[in-house]
Amino acid sequence: MKRIEIEDARITSADRNIEGLIAQKSRSQIEQARLFALLEALPEEEPPQ
Repeated sequence: MKRIEIEDARITSADRNIEGLIAQKSRSQIEQARLFALLEALPEEEPPQ
């Protein structure tokens, strides 16, 4: 039974890690979209002459 409890704890920990990674991915995608929008809003650079 002790081994089952250990594996249950590992599964719970892995689930929390996965949830954290998904949340981080979502935050990163939102930030990336924000940065792309800022980049798109910049005036185009004039080519050097």
